[in-house]
Amino acid sequence: MLKPTCRIVKSASLKKDGGLLGRALAAMGGPNQVKVGFPASKTEDGIVDRAIRNEFGTRGSGKFFVRKGKGGKVMGGFGGPVPERPFMRNAMRSNRDKYQRAMAAAARRILRGIMAGENGATLKREALERLGALAQGDIQKEITSLRSPPNSPLTIALKGSSNPLIDTGEMRAAVTWTIED
Repeated sequence: MLKPTCRIVKSASLKKDGGLLGRALAAMGGPNQVKVGFPASKTEDGIVDRAIRNEFGTRGSGKFFVRKGKGGKVMGGFGGPVPERPFMRNAMRSNRDKYQRAMAAAARRILRGIMAGENGATLKREALERLGALAQGDIQKEITSLRSPPNSPLTIALKGSSNPLIDTGEMRAAVTWTIED
């Protein structure tokens, strides 16, 4: 899972006399990172597998298969290679500057909050929640908008759509985030 990470690093040059930066770092506590994508604890295995196959591509088996999709819809294919469609990496790369600006604004908000007596760990958790929701939406937008490489004519005929990453919408809906300490 790709994850934008916000970490606070303590510097050896900090004064131990309780200066503003020292107090801010001491008050931080709480979680240190947000993971965005398909956390195993929140996502069915089949969806995780589908996301991995699409993100990195496969070589394919060359065997015909048939399975029942959502709502009993019969689906199939030749198990050919799935081309790489890096929707998560594209979303992270395309929005890196936006995430950096969001983290800088969050750091300023946290420091102002601590100066006003607010709980630094709570403020950091709230900032990570906002960042997680932001990245989740960006990944979902990329799943919707990615068109290249296109589906094969057989895949389009079988699923009735030319959108490479959307069949039932299940994978897009499963994109989520989790905060970890």
